[in-house]
Amino acid sequence: MVSKTRRIHAYVWSGIIAAAVAAFCIVGYIGSDAGEGLGVAIALPICAFAFASCLILGNNFIGEMVVEIFSWGFVRMPGLIFTLDLDGIIWLLTVKLLFWVLGILLALLCGTLAVVLGAFVSVFVYPFALYRAYRGKELVD
Repeated sequence: MVSKTRRIHAYVWSGIIAAAVAAFCIVGYIGSDAGEGLGVAIALPICAFAFASCLILGNNFIGEMVVEIFSWGFVRMPGLIFTLDLDGIIWLLTVKLLFWVLGILLALLCGTLAVVLGAFVSVFVYPFALYRAYRGKELVD
């Protein structure tokens, strides 16, 4: 069973995060000319609240899923064979720099995918996480 202080932290911090996301969405919605995106301005704070609560409660798979998807972005780039002259060294440095930039972009892409997928799935997992937090028993025996 999740302790009472952990549940309180989940409510408070998730509420703060959801309020910040809601304020950001409202400012973006008011600032837009087309007036579209009201559904996003309503759905994003709900997803943010559920995601933060699921991470803080820690009695579900959301945290492990996010870490696993985020780890996909950290890959080892292949070794390079180069000649020991000026052109070969310049080629080595430029390709290593390109691999470094590609690695950072891949890590950012996987991190974004992990957070978006985790926030979407956490909306469906959050009721079960609350049930487990208060009852302290597994749903399926």
